[in-house]
Amino acid sequence: MLPPAAPPVPPALRMRTPGYAHHSLKFSPFFDNRIALASGANFGLVGNGRVHIVNMSPGGLVVEKYFDTQDCVYDIAWNEAHENQVLAVCGNGALRMFDITLTGLPVAAWHEHTAEVVGADWSNIEKGLFATASWDGSAKVWSVDRATSITTLPTGAGQCYSALFSPHTPSLLSTAGQDGTVRLWDLRTTANPRPGVAFQPQMSFRAGPAEILAADWNKYHPGVLATAGKDGVVRVWDTRNPSRPTAEMQGHSLAIRKVQWSPHHADILASSGYDMTARVWVTRPSPAQIHVTAAHTEFTMALGWALFQEGLLATASWDQELHVYQNV
Repeated sequence: MLPPAAPPVPPALRMRTPGYAHHSLKFSPFFDNRIALASGANFGLVGNGRVHIVNMSPGGLVVEKYFDTQDCVYDIAWNEAHENQVLAVCGNGALRMFDITLTGLPVAAWHEHTAEVVGADWSNIEKGLFATASWDGSAKVWSVDRATSITTLPTGAGQCYSALFSPHTPSLLSTAGQDGTVRLWDLRTTANPRPGVAFQPQMSFRAGPAEILAADWNKYHPGVLATAGKDGVVRVWDTRNPSRPTAEMQGHSLAIRKVQWSPHHADILASSGYDMTARVWVTRPSPAQIHVTAAHTEFTMALGWALFQEGLLATASWDQELHVYQNV
């Protein structure tokens, strides 16, 4: 049993985007005051999407620019090699790259997925590569310099929710999704497949009894991966021996939609989900919940740690609000 958490903490900053519910957010890896929001009209069920570029200052949060898309934007990723470019992945299977110094049309576009694209991740080692995860059951690896994908991974997971580059091994990619299985792929082998031989993961393991809706690699411990999903439990795995989780955290009352390790502490992570809360956990030596936020009034779909300011956490929700918390 986890020890009780401290009372919910209020947001230090908050902002509303009328008409647009949020699905994901990412802090810029270049500017400490910039956040990108992935959003959609009508909760993403029907209508257009929008990427909001938010400027953060001690005085508040301000939308400095936005870009519209034909369908809901489910996830975003900053280009690790270009400070002004952000990738949006959409419900109609499209990928759109926007330059935030320009107005209007995207500077690049791709469209190979045949269903909703719900995950995007940019490699922080091979900075010309990014990965996407789709409900069409596949993950794809892309290069900004190519018009088509480099690799398509048939995950066999049903709906694929995440495709993530390892922050330590550039050729290692994890995928997870509907079947509750984590698959690890060696991109050195998938880049040059043998004719007639289907891609196979390097390894796979069951990461829980239900769908895996979120995952994140630990930035400090190579091979350590956190997963969370439909059963509301956060689990930590050492992928070198994934026979059982190294830590389990229970506290959410409904499914978890995002999980992310702190960029400043090796054993702290945050999660958010359909119970309208975000929770901060310490995983070692004994798992414990150390913060909880409960200011949103709808599903808390988006979560992210600031890269440059320790203890700064942002959440965003279907209630059309972005919240920023300090010292969590």
